[in-house]
Amino acid sequence: MAKLLQSKNIYRRKRYTVNRIKFGDECTKFFHAMATISYRRNTISQLKNDNDVFIVDHEGKVALLWSAYKNRLGFSMNPQMLFDLNRIINIDIDLSCLILPISRAEIDRVIKLIPNDKALGPHGFNGLFLKKCWPIIKESFYTLCDDFFAGNLDLESINNSFITLVPKVNNPETVNDFRPISILNTSIKLLTKILAERLQAIIL
Repeated sequence: MAKLLQSKNIYRRKRYTVNRIKFGDECTKFFHAMATISYRRNTISQLKNDNDVFIVDHEGKVALLWSAYKNRLGFSMNPQMLFDLNRIINIDIDLSCLILPISRAEIDRVIKLIPNDKALGPHGFNGLFLKKCWPIIKESFYTLCDDFFAGNLDLESINNSFITLVPKVNNPETVNDFRPISILNTSIKLLTKILAERLQAIIL
């Protein structure tokens, strides 16, 4: 009974965060109006190119976004190092912890740090699912980390992400008015978080 009441409490608390439900308008004109506004806000109906011409067709917008972000990455032929790394990097830092085997306790600690309700990755699971089902799926993640440490993991098979554009202004018109974010799978998040935690421990 206590478990059911706790689940009901979580369900109600989640519902309360949605305004249209909180105000008692689950299926009214207000609900449909809010759905329409949300759809329009998240839809990129048109984009302005470098010639101040609005592109409205799907293929044209795709081509504009592709070329814009491809040009941002740039390329370099025969790059030249202009910094003196010996003056910038403290070579007395002990980096031995970076190559230590990944322990079970380290994995468990990082799992607890993963946010519960971040946007879903390509696999469709969030941090809350991972934590609730951890006793069942933890052995698979332990094996994943062991294979990664041993160099036997094909990262290409799990390094997939959704790239979405978040508006930086209220009425975006150009590609520069959007901020691209990458939504990763939890498995690759776990590996990167472990490495980041180790680097942060060295710096601090």
